[in-house]
Amino acid sequence: MALIDEVKTYIRVSIDDSDINMEVQTLIDASIADLTKTADVSSNNFEGESIDSLLKLAVFVYVRAYWTDNEDERAKLLNRYDEIKTKLVLSS
Repeated sequence: MALIDEVKTYIRVSIDDSDINMEVQTLIDASIADLTKTADVSSNNFEGESIDSLLKLAVFVYVRAYWTDNEDERAKLLNRYDEIKTKLVLSS
């Protein structure tokens, strides 16, 4: 399953709309850019079908944080995202 499909499942989006897909893909790309710049993760880790579970979780949480309109939920999710990034930094 492609990463975008997994992310859409995680954020509970079942519509296959090109505009929604583009927005989700933009958030995925932003999360990968953030992880490669701040968590010392290689962009090569996101290629192929076997992406590390912790990296996937980081992407899922990032996208969900920016997908929601609820500011409290966003703050909690971004805190969780930062915790995951810390684990990634410590494990590399």
